[in-house]
Amino acid sequence: MGSPSDEEGRKGDEAQHEVTLTQRFGIGKYEVTQKLYETVMGANPSMFKNPNAPVGNVSWQDAMDFCEKLTQKHHEEGTLPLDHEYKLPTEAQWEYAARAGTTTRFSFGDDETLLGEYAWYSDNTDKPKPVGTLKPNNLGLHDMHGNVWEWCLDWYGDYGAGKQVDPEGPETGGLRVIRGGSWYNNAQYCRSAYRIQYQPDDRNHNLGFRVAAVQVLADPEPKPRDEVEEKPFELVWVEPGTFIMGSPPDEPGREEDEVQHEVELTQRFGIGKYEVTQKLYEAVMGGNPSLVKNPNAPVETVSWQEAMDFCERLTQTHHEKGTLPLDHEYKLPTEAQWEYAARAGTTTRFSFGDDEALSGDYAWYSANSTNPMPVGTLKSNNLGIHDMHGNVWEWCLDWYGDYGIGKQVDPKGPDTGPERVIRGGAWLNSAQSCRSAYRIPNQPDDRFHILGFRVAAVPVLEGR
Repeated sequence: MGSPSDEEGRKGDEAQHEVTLTQRFGIGKYEVTQKLYETVMGANPSMFKNPNAPVGNVSWQDAMDFCEKLTQKHHEEGTLPLDHEYKLPTEAQWEYAARAGTTTRFSFGDDETLLGEYAWYSDNTDKPKPVGTLKPNNLGLHDMHGNVWEWCLDWYGDYGAGKQVDPEGPETGGLRVIRGGSWYNNAQYCRSAYRIQYQPDDRNHNLGFRVAAVQVLADPEPKPRDEVEEKPFELVWVEPGTFIMGSPPDEPGREEDEVQHEVELTQRFGIGKYEVTQKLYEAVMGGNPSLVKNPNAPVETVSWQEAMDFCERLTQTHHEKGTLPLDHEYKLPTEAQWEYAARAGTTTRFSFGDDEALSGDYAWYSANSTNPMPVGTLKSNNLGIHDMHGNVWEWCLDWYGDYGIGKQVDPKGPDTGPERVIRGGAWLNSAQSCRSAYRIPNQPDDRFHILGFRVAAVPVLEGR
């Protein structure tokens, strides 16, 4: 697997290594077409509509959802053995199938001038083409070079050292592998060994997939529990007060929408000591949408409404248990409540001061993490609240807009708008994005693997 050091167009992440695949597997003779995708999923997201061309504009999770639904359908029809399922191929399965026994740049040899007989790429098309119209490789598989990039199951990472058996890539990460090149790319990108990484929630008009049929693995022996201590649901109660919201004009990294203004909060409120974890979210909502699974890490890939639905269900549960007063409810914090709690009495760039070099003591961000980390494992702010800087972005209650003029009392943002506020930065961002005052707008129905939330406990408004 990989390419020799003298292969033309070779990249540094293609280190050659021996791979043994011990399980027989099936792989799609063709990339999944728009017609098949629409039949299974009920819609065709592709930009270039053609029922016989490969589906495009699908995220990694969209592709996995397709595999799950197709598995169920074929189990019911009796066309797939019950001990098998459809999944995305692992990167090793993909390259093994693409090479079809060859060791050359392409499955047909090293001669790039022959590529047009096997692949739709930038020299012979300006859009995706119907599958299976060019020559197959030695296994009878079409379009393993070109047409659309294809999602693989694996997280992206450097290959392991030495011989590998049934490799599935790193256990976690921030980016998934895509393979094969596309109609938009030149020949170099269509080589059998070429690999790049992609955000798993991205959708692109030159990105699709094919399925693999694999045997369902028996349940493995239980793994040891994560050694990180599980964090219980806990609130930190914050007393009313007045503070300066926003940032001074000379703060490094400042954005124009951070205009300083005085804010008075008149009501005591509670705020989650930790971001809502995947374990808590699953216990309340019955599922875990997170891309990077870890019960003690913050839940992510949740929309604004899903966060609000969680708050409503948790309110009902805690009212029934008597652990939340009946005159209180859980909601997302307002932007003002969030910044007041994040600052914890400070006026500096971060709750721990202005020295960005200390960020790693308090925040999971791009300099010290490649995925969300278990909550509460770094230092807290002065109020005892963890991960207000970094780990995952956090939804706020407010619509996004410019701050009002002059002193504001219990502000809740604009009455309406197209975008909600998110705060705090994430593991994927630089320190600048984790500042106490930093704010950005986000579509309320967006779901990203860097976006979660924490709850606030607030008095129920009269008249509701």
